[in-house]
Amino acid sequence: MPVWPGTAMPSRGSHPAPGPDAEAEIERVTDLILAATAPPPAGTLESATAALRRFIGERAPWTKVTARQSLAVDDPLRVAAERAADEATYRARCAGPGIGLESAFTYGRSLALISRELLAHGRTLTQSAPPRPRVTARALICRRSPAREREVLMVSPAYPGTPGTNFRLPGGPTAANEPVWEAMTRTVGQETGLAVRPARLLVTDWAQESGITFVYAVVPLDGEVTVRLPGEPEPTGYAWVAADELGDRCTPHQARRVRAALDAARNGTLAELRRGEPAYAVAA
Repeated sequence: MPVWPGTAMPSRGSHPAPGPDAEAEIERVTDLILAATAPPPAGTLESATAALRRFIGERAPWTKVTARQSLAVDDPLRVAAERAADEATYRARCAGPGIGLESAFTYGRSLALISRELLAHGRTLTQSAPPRPRVTARALICRRSPAREREVLMVSPAYPGTPGTNFRLPGGPTAANEPVWEAMTRTVGQETGLAVRPARLLVTDWAQESGITFVYAVVPLDGEVTVRLPGEPEPTGYAWVAADELGDRCTPHQARRVRAALDAARNGTLAELRRGEPAYAVAA
């Protein structure tokens, strides 16, 4: 029987793709769980299981997004990676250890197996996917409120940050060879259930860690704005946020981006940003 370690893993919101050190630790945990012939002590098993669930919470979304960005929709590698990510998410969020040490051990082994599969897909995707700038498309959707001049529709993803304080504009990354405005309509529909069309480009925002983001003013196709969240894996919620509430509901970068988009929509301009600041004022 191996000696089981205590595991200290980064929090769920630290980064969607754990680095080499975190991967090495997860490999160690999975190896120990899968090599064990009997359940470890309950506290040790609980610690290892929590580490695996945190890893899945970070790696599964990254696996799915990376596969969609870099591989064709019918590529077997993409299909397998997306299936593994969905299965891992289900096991980590919807399944549970049951009652008793044997049941908890069985659950821990299932998490170890799917975590090992995610690690393998991550290596395959990293090797097979040619590097390309990350391009994200988002929408500025506003409504007027009796109590406020204007509110902005924002969604709270599962990561990074704490749900409820990590709001951002709806939208997502482009797929390979997909026009940015089409990616915006597709991902806004996926996240909110809204059918929209682009009206005008408002913002380009570049950040080293996330690539370039395009923000569009949009028009709802059905004339109504009734949000229907898709459920798992994300977003976890949505809110109509007033400009003076942005500092409490999202990161400073996101708040600057939204304010710039509102100003551009009001003034008929295009804002070129770098991490939410005027690009040329902060250019290196």
